[in-house]
Amino acid sequence: MGLRVGLIFLVAVLPATELPRAGDADRGRERFRGLGCIACHSVDGEGGGYAPDLAKQIGREVTPVGMAAHVWNRGPLMWRMVRTRRLLLPELDEQDLADLYAYFYSARYFDRAPDPARGRQVFHWEHCAECHTPGGTGSGAAPAPADLPPPDSPIGLLERMWNAAGRMAEAMARKRVAWPDLTSQEAADLFGWLAEITRKRPLSGEMPVPSDDPGERVFERKGCKACHTGPNALSGRFSGRTLLDFAVAMWNHAPAMRRRPVLDYGELRQVSGYLWALQISQPPGSMARGKVCFTAKGCTACHEQALTGAPRLTGRRWDPFVLMAVLWRRGTIMQGKLESTGRSWPQLTAAEMADVIAYLNRPPTARSY
Repeated sequence: MGLRVGLIFLVAVLPATELPRAGDADRGRERFRGLGCIACHSVDGEGGGYAPDLAKQIGREVTPVGMAAHVWNRGPLMWRMVRTRRLLLPELDEQDLADLYAYFYSARYFDRAPDPARGRQVFHWEHCAECHTPGGTGSGAAPAPADLPPPDSPIGLLERMWNAAGRMAEAMARKRVAWPDLTSQEAADLFGWLAEITRKRPLSGEMPVPSDDPGERVFERKGCKACHTGPNALSGRFSGRTLLDFAVAMWNHAPAMRRRPVLDYGELRQVSGYLWALQISQPPGSMARGKVCFTAKGCTACHEQALTGAPRLTGRRWDPFVLMAVLWRRGTIMQGKLESTGRSWPQLTAAEMADVIAYLNRPPTARSY
């Protein structure tokens, strides 16, 4: 990106970028409950009713920048409510916020309601019953459906299928049965049916914990990145897909792969989350517009004046999750200082937030005048 320095107005537009870090929707759901957010906020109607339903606030079109603008604009109202109810704000860092974003985003759009009756039909239509004999008798060489470990989710079911893909492919070849291509809805229905018939039994033993390995690292360590580079790279090619869509796509692609790495428990979800994150692009931000906005909203009055005590914001890499984390920690202090000087809390659109982030991330040598 070329920068012209001088008495001209510098215009430097950052290209659309990928998510700064991948979030995990399951981890976000646990944090949402564990931190007590659900006491006030609801998600898809589940939880407290004092604050907005966050699944209805985070739609497919809302990027992390949009979430950052939403959190920024509603911050004073939330802090006021916290003080009124004598609550404590939970501690959140950047990864927590990335996980919460993934959870809010997923709550409305990732979950496909399973139909167990239709799942039973899928089981027979795709010839699964030829090996997994429902009654446990006959020519089936694989466990009966009721004897399979209870699946924890559609992705968990696909992960088990993935790891058995080699043996399944050999059995299908012997029986001259085609590889079962699934849609996301069919995978959800199949999970619903298997969950219904296996969860009637008490669980034996403990389920292993999900992988803490970031999805990108798993993707590289398992050899996927070696093929998915250059024209085969997956970044930005499948906008609007879901975690389950990516897991199903991997299953359907399995026969064409030269090598199918074994995935440990939770790793298919991690990889699917990473691939999903690659599809969400941040809106471009303009350093020039960001400088104008930063000044017009009154930010320079504190953050570029040494005597105010407010920190200078340059010198670190900003992204929406970092900004939200800092706002979460220092927002009440900022609100108190603004109120003490008779100033109101500035409101930002998602586009203005992108511009401000671009301005804060300007190179040290760049001038914006």
